[in-house]
Amino acid sequence: MARSLFPLLPLLVVVFSCSSWCGGGGALAARPSPSDSDAAAAAGFVRSWCAGTEYPALCDSTVGPYAAEVGSSPARLSWAALTVTLDGARNASAAMRRMAASGRLPRVAAEAARDCVGMLGDAVEMLRQSVEAMARLGEDDQQKSNGNSSSRSSVRFQVDSVQTWASAALTDDDTCLEGFRAVEAGARETVRGHVAGVAHLTANALAIVNAMAKQMPQS
Repeated sequence: MARSLFPLLPLLVVVFSCSSWCGGGGALAARPSPSDSDAAAAAGFVRSWCAGTEYPALCDSTVGPYAAEVGSSPARLSWAALTVTLDGARNASAAMRRMAASGRLPRVAAEAARDCVGMLGDAVEMLRQSVEAMARLGEDDQQKSNGNSSSRSSVRFQVDSVQTWASAALTDDDTCLEGFRAVEAGARETVRGHVAGVAHLTANALAIVNAMAKQMPQS
């Protein structure tokens, strides 16, 4: 069942595009500029996979700008969805830290905010690991034609790990929101504005990774 659609902050749907590998392997190497037909095919590929997520319109708007880098690779698509989610989680975590440190919250809300900061910090770390793992698999897609692809067992292990991390990150998002159920409406809605969008992005990214996993050989 799809989760309730809460208002999203604009900053949670702003995406950035990486054109080269950076530091820890969290970005994919740039692809050659696609032809019009290739660009249309890539955009169609993204839309078709987004259609299977809980929030397809959100998926289209946030992952669509990565279509040129995604091409027709499920691993690259997963990387893009997780990258968008990580960016949103970092922004939400920073906003919640400011909220918790403001000193303006009632006691119960302040305690919930502090708990939420810890949960979002955990989610950010798990999403970071997920992005790096999928970046490695995305690069591996480029190397297959050269006979340098990773072993099937290694790929399966990395995808299983990403599924576990993304699922745990989604649980942290949802638990953060649950912690504010007994809090006065103003604070609760503020938290929803920060965190619900991340939960939606995480749910979409996890759906894409799960769909990728279903296409993989089981042994």
